[in-house]
Amino acid sequence: MVKISSIKPYVPNDPVSFCTNPYDVIEKEEEIELKKNPNSLIHLILPDGQGEEKYENAKRAYQRYKKEDVIHQINHPSIFVYRQESAVFSQQGFILGISLRDYEDGNIVIHEHTREKPLKDRMNHINNTQVAAGLVWSVYRENEEINKIQETIKKSKPLFDFKLYGYRHILWQETDGKTIEKLAQLLKDKNIYIADGHHRAASAAKYREQQFTNPNIDRKKDYPWNYLLSYLASDEQVRILAYNRVIRKLDENPKNFLKKLEETYEIEPVKKAFNPKAKHEVALCLRGDWFKLKVKTSSFESRVEGLDVSILQNKVIGPILNIKDIRASDNIFFVGGVQDPELLEQIIKKKQNAILFNLFPVDIKDLEYIAESGGVMPPKSTWFDPKVLSGLVLYDLSEN
Repeated sequence: MVKISSIKPYVPNDPVSFCTNPYDVIEKEEEIELKKNPNSLIHLILPDGQGEEKYENAKRAYQRYKKEDVIHQINHPSIFVYRQESAVFSQQGFILGISLRDYEDGNIVIHEHTREKPLKDRMNHINNTQVAAGLVWSVYRENEEINKIQETIKKSKPLFDFKLYGYRHILWQETDGKTIEKLAQLLKDKNIYIADGHHRAASAAKYREQQFTNPNIDRKKDYPWNYLLSYLASDEQVRILAYNRVIRKLDENPKNFLKKLEETYEIEPVKKAFNPKAKHEVALCLRGDWFKLKVKTSSFESRVEGLDVSILQNKVIGPILNIKDIRASDNIFFVGGVQDPELLEQIIKKKQNAILFNLFPVDIKDLEYIAESGGVMPPKSTWFDPKVLSGLVLYDLSEN
């Protein structure tokens, strides 16, 4: 069973000036530019300072937003529909609360392990600010009746309608209790799959756990921190792009490297940059030369083992390139969301890296199956695009 909740979040008075991409995809150059604007969310999600100082600065930024009327609170318990539109791709989903009890019970299904350092960072942030500033992107299996509720809500006048990061962003608010209850009934027997935001989800769950250590807490009361601030979309709305691997240095002759690849892949030279067109096909750029790799076998021990990222790690990056931990090695980095193969080629030719593995994107159905069966996706497997904005809604956890 999945329990949802309406919320009474804070929203910006000027979303164009306030909203940003999620904190973990903002590059340093963009961060510096955003910080020139005192009313940007950046001061809350990527505060200046070292150690505990930065979390105190985040807290002060949030308090200042409220004091200076940069944000204001929604008066009525609400759910929202959030849509992103462009000429190339559009997506939409609900913004609401999902019970963290469901996270503990496994009804909110994860596909990725959290890491100690970023989880500690999110815990320090939430403990100091007591606000959820970013959405946890979750999906449900396509359901016509649930999707109809979105379309009904979209008939009202939007709360926001603006352009940012190449997309039109539209937010509709729904306060009708009957509509919210209908959605709750449709979702109650569904599993929810976390797509993006595992560390935000894990820190919210740990924050809730901390609150219950307080003997004065009324366990029967529905506090805001019982819920996870979520963007909940139908799985057919989701676009996953490739999360490509780049190797900085190759310590052997390229011909020898290709010879070793022949144990796993059929190799075909290609004249120019390209994107793979199907699962188990990899576009390899080796010192500026392109090759099409096709996996030789179609038999795998599990669905996880059959993912292209798994095959590449288990057969090439680990045993041939000797990169056992891709999160710790300095000889590998990752490029997500870039769809132009000629731009990817420049990473090798202009920046003098050795190898690019351009992968075919993971399918959402693979993610759901693996998560539901208790499996875990390899690190850096999925790049969800476009990213949902942070700052459209801020969920205060301290209010009763």
